[in-house]
Amino acid sequence: MTSPDRITLAHGRLSLVGVLTQSIGFMGPVFSVAALLPLVVGLSATGRGAGVATPVAIAIAGVGMCGVGWVIAQYAKRIHLCGSLYEYVSDSAGPRVGVAAGWLYYGAMMVLGASTFLVLGGLTRTWLLNALSVDVPWWPLSLAYAALVVGVLVIGVQVSIRAQLVLALATILVVLVFSLVILFRAGRSGGGLPAEPFDPFSVGRLDLLYGVLYGINMFIGFESAANLAEETANPKRHVPRAVLWSLTLVGVYYLVVAYAQAVGFGLDAQAWKDSVFPLEALASGKEYGSSGFGTFMGVLIILDVLAVAIGVGVASSRGMLSMARSGRLPMRLAHLHPRFLTPVWGAALWGALSCLVIVAVRAGDGIFSRETAQPGVLQPQWSPAFSWMAGFGGTGLALMYLIVAALGVKGLWPHVGHAKLLVAGSVGVLVSAGAVFGAVYQAQSPLDTVPWALLGWVVLGVAWSFLVHRRAPRPEVAADEPARTADEVTTR
Repeated sequence: MTSPDRITLAHGRLSLVGVLTQSIGFMGPVFSVAALLPLVVGLSATGRGAGVATPVAIAIAGVGMCGVGWVIAQYAKRIHLCGSLYEYVSDSAGPRVGVAAGWLYYGAMMVLGASTFLVLGGLTRTWLLNALSVDVPWWPLSLAYAALVVGVLVIGVQVSIRAQLVLALATILVVLVFSLVILFRAGRSGGGLPAEPFDPFSVGRLDLLYGVLYGINMFIGFESAANLAEETANPKRHVPRAVLWSLTLVGVYYLVVAYAQAVGFGLDAQAWKDSVFPLEALASGKEYGSSGFGTFMGVLIILDVLAVAIGVGVASSRGMLSMARSGRLPMRLAHLHPRFLTPVWGAALWGALSCLVIVAVRAGDGIFSRETAQPGVLQPQWSPAFSWMAGFGGTGLALMYLIVAALGVKGLWPHVGHAKLLVAGSVGVLVSAGAVFGAVYQAQSPLDTVPWALLGWVVLGVAWSFLVHRRAPRPEVAADEPARTADEVTTR
């Protein structure tokens, strides 16, 4: 029989703040307002977005994501295992569907996580070149970040969460204060602060819809607190609160920052969109910032992406552990570090995949085309692969939200109020489908291949599900698994 201490995570190490930090760190609020917010404004393949009414689009997207969040929170009250969404789908639709869903979810998460090391290396290289005139290739930096994050994951969940807390909290506070300074100066200049950014009729309804679709992607990762259910002292209380509070807190943060940017660009949606990186543009400008502050803001963005990488690693390594522990992935992934009680093999696998991706992108000169609209001007070597992998990962997670929201109506029907469940499930399905649509509609090369790659990955997951369920059951694994809940009545 497998020793329980090799497959059971240490219980009670995290508080509510810890699991809340996991969700916020995964979401990457600073990186989102730096890189994803322009898509909401209109810097996308469709050329359409919410423009000046971007705060309205974010508010609608956030309320919609609360539908998915409510469904996940209800599951989190009943099922206290680190497999999170994989466990929830298994509970509602059976183990075969659960395995295919887990394959989709954690596969997309690992690809998304590997992409963060590409952008970390690229952003760090650019910052070193601009700030210190030191030219270091991006790929050794990416490999160093991968090694650092895997080391943090192995040492312990408390170290991982504290690192996320310091990195995310520091960057969020600086950007929030900077946004408030913009609003204070603009309001003091005369005429007060404008209400137009909160007017849904200031842009065309279809443009606002496009903004909402892209805005949904800014909330991806909110549910990852559920992956720490086995390591918190009170999962029934802490995890549901962390899931819903992360949506609320980060949603309010997005509203403030988006409104400040709209004001900072003088309600000029075209200038806002054309800035490409509006946060850095405002921080570097003379009106609200300086070149030195712009350089400092670049460091904050890098640190926030590092927090995202740690959050993805924490969630994916524990998800693989859960699937392996129940015999749906190789049992090696369920073994923990003997001293730190962390899923060392899951972290190592993700680290190895990330390093392989980095080397492949370097050897393949970006893998995808680096051409831009300007003849003779190429994208950075890491950029095309990062965009494709982030698209694959983000779309895969949004698809998983859709599955959980839809199946949640069936799985939670005996346990919660039917009216609330129907409303939350319907809203969750709608916004998740919108996120998937927004990610693939009129996508340009190479992003137009993301749907086909996802389809192929899902087919592999279905095949794997049938394969693992043809094998004999493993009672020694089931005996060592932690209880799903005290009143659990569903068997795997």
